[in-house]
Amino acid sequence: MEVSEILIFTEIALCFLGTLCKDIMAVEPRFDVPIVNITVVAGKTAVLPCSIESLGEFKVVWTDRWSTLLTYGDRRIINDERISVERPRLRDWNLLIRDVQYSDQGNFVCQINTLPIKTNSVLLNVLVPPEILDTSSNDLTTKEGDTVTLTCNVTGIPRPTVQWFRKPHADSQEHHKERVGINGEILIIHNVSRYCDGIYECVAFNDVPPAVNRVISVMVEFPPEVWLNNKKMSQSLGKETILECKVTAFPQAVSVWRFENVFLANSLKHRIDIYKDKGHTIILSVRIMNITKEDFGQYSCFASNEFGEDEETMTLLEFNPPTKPRPVTTTEVRIFTTTPKTRSKLKSSEYDDFIPFKRNEGISHNRGNETFVDGLQFGIKCTGAIVRICAPYSMGKSNAGQTSLYYNGKLLISLIILFNFIIDIFYLV
Repeated sequence: MEVSEILIFTEIALCFLGTLCKDIMAVEPRFDVPIVNITVVAGKTAVLPCSIESLGEFKVVWTDRWSTLLTYGDRRIINDERISVERPRLRDWNLLIRDVQYSDQGNFVCQINTLPIKTNSVLLNVLVPPEILDTSSNDLTTKEGDTVTLTCNVTGIPRPTVQWFRKPHADSQEHHKERVGINGEILIIHNVSRYCDGIYECVAFNDVPPAVNRVISVMVEFPPEVWLNNKKMSQSLGKETILECKVTAFPQAVSVWRFENVFLANSLKHRIDIYKDKGHTIILSVRIMNITKEDFGQYSCFASNEFGEDEETMTLLEFNPPTKPRPVTTTEVRIFTTTPKTRSKLKSSEYDDFIPFKRNEGISHNRGNETFVDGLQFGIKCTGAIVRICAPYSMGKSNAGQTSLYYNGKLLISLIILFNFIIDIFYLV
């Protein structure tokens, strides 16, 4: 120990014993800051306050929870460069601790060398963000039916909470992950299956930022599964087609197409392609060029690995376009009939439809289209049950009464002429 340090300790000891403090001022110093507790996150800077009024010739020292002398006045005594005295004002004797560690937590005392000694205590609380230890689980591979135990060993003050999440290997988007298990450092997966594999994530937090996480990949080995989108397909001769199947397995081993139990390979007729899909799934396709009659039949997608095998079969058929059917023409004729009892009750307005007829040779009248010389439309109205009487009638609304009178008069004249002709024949006979 250097001579200067020995002199400082001697002066402090004598001062606190009162041998060098005979000239005490009438007003004794006092603390004007109440006892407080300081909470700091580890790694930050802690400021422990100590403000004194009327200090005069007295001295101020800081000690820790073990009564170790830290400072004397504004000078640092301990060999710790993180510690210093901050004096933003003359009355302030604040203790600064930079890069606070959890080991710094405890009670610190600001003292004045009066008789008796005056003290002011400050309790320092240190929070520690969560940390995941290296003893936690790493990526692993297991078999279906096994039990998997994942661990996420953490530290922190206060004690961190650990939550578990899972997302499939095929999905790397954050919002697709799901909560699994209960809170804790250990996650046990019983009777693991192929649907349990994925990326497991443990997240530790204790309200002291930042939260930390660890990602553990779990791979589950299982036999293949084969899926076909179609069991039957058809194609025309001379064309080409593509057959596809999906194979899910881990690990991937042998995946082939077979035609009538014969393995297919790349050739002028066939082309085999493999595409990576999500997760442990691949797409196995076979392109068949210039299809002939010999290409129609049974095609099988086969896959196997050390844990098992699977196979699915589909049929390729010849496409025969359907023949165009001959059009069938039908004619609909609507005829109104009445019974003798109701015939007299029917009015002309009840006959909404009519059957076109030829009035004279070379002059025809279509339904609702052509008109007679007087500008009226004509058709045939059929009435009667046993004997059907057909007479022309007018479809127009204007001069309807005159037209009816015209035809009734003409019919009466014809009957009179016919009656006279019959009388004449009778007399001749």
